[in-house]
Amino acid sequence: MKKVCLILSIIAITLPTFTQENKYQEAMTSTIEALDNASGPDEYLECANRFERIASAEKTLWMPYYYASYSLVVMSFDEADGEKKDQVLDRAQELLDAALKLEPEESELHVLQAFLYPSRILVDPMGRGMMYMEKMFGSLETAKALNPDNPRIYFLEGVNKVNLPPSMGGGIELAKPILEKAIAKFEAFNSNDPFWPNWGEEAAKAELDKLQ
Repeated sequence: MKKVCLILSIIAITLPTFTQENKYQEAMTSTIEALDNASGPDEYLECANRFERIASAEKTLWMPYYYASYSLVVMSFDEADGEKKDQVLDRAQELLDAALKLEPEESELHVLQAFLYPSRILVDPMGRGMMYMEKMFGSLETAKALNPDNPRIYFLEGVNKVNLPPSMGGGIELAKPILEKAIAKFEAFNSNDPFWPNWGEEAAKAELDKLQ
């Protein structure tokens, strides 16, 4: 009888934990699916809000903050008004900062930081270009030092070098092998976490095809 009571006590203690974990898994799965299918600012904003609600419930996990920020960064590229774009990016930065506070040595977070900066540049290319380009490549170097096998590092590096003149360390000849490396890294990359970021591979292939 004592053994039965002990088992029931253990179940009573662990059941809420399993229930909470299941809620997190379900919320992340459905919201990532919505993000994958999002096609406009309103849908990206809704995804960001949903991820932020998950982050509020799971304050010790960096990934919901990451996805909330990522959703807003993607949304920002569709915003034509510079002031509104900056407002969206300000919030994306706040969410990214929250994730970095939890996991400062996560390569993916520094890649996302690098992904955020080009949208800042678009607000004022002449005034912001040099400053944010330097910040972007700095973030990629940090990400590379933390995990040189992260394929998104080379994807962003290659894409941005395509658009830089050779005098600034860019050009097709330099960008092409970096994009090829990105694709090889994507093909080799493997994570046991079903929620791990997986964006960039198709875009890297499309960008490389343009250079052939």
